[in-house]
Amino acid sequence: MSEELRTAAIARADQQVSTGVPAREVLASLWDEAFEQGRLAALDELQDRFCVCMK
Repeated sequence: MSEELRTAAIARADQQVSTGVPAREVLASLWDEAFEQGRLAALDELQDRFCVCMK
């Protein structure tokens, strides 16, 4: 996760907690977002490697 994405996620989490969203829900949301970002990054890398091999 890039520094910009991390900063934005922390700002959203801070805003959610300050408006009364339970910390457990905020943490779960951050976890899901990080998982999706990591999974998508891994898929992008796999696709890039596959395309290089097929050339």
